[in-house]
Amino acid sequence: MLNKKIVAVLSTTVLPVDGTYSVTTLQGEQKERVLSALKGVPHYIGHPATKEIVESFGAVPAPSKLFEGLQGGEFAVCFSIKQGRSNRKDDGFTSPHQDVTLDDLDVRLIHRLDSDGVEFL
Repeated sequence: MLNKKIVAVLSTTVLPVDGTYSVTTLQGEQKERVLSALKGVPHYIGHPATKEIVESFGAVPAPSKLFEGLQGGEFAVCFSIKQGRSNRKDDGFTSPHQDVTLDDLDVRLIHRLDSDGVEFL
């Protein structure tokens, strides 16, 4: 049932639509539950090693490379390379040739909390 609200798998925390979000790094049982709910969820990941990992959990390539954002109540799962484990510091970008394992990735749950955007206070 959890996967009915997970609408995307991403490689970084992408928030293209204004709104209020919660971002949580998952561990233990929470992480396992989310990983088991990725079957059929579209992913927007190009990095080959990360793509292989998310597809091993059942995520499928999205029809477009453009992630248009979350609506209120929707979730996305983010698989980002942990700080200090990416070659970005040395090269200025993450090489598509960098090999990673699930242990090299932070798994974060992004939840859009609102549906009307943010109001100026």
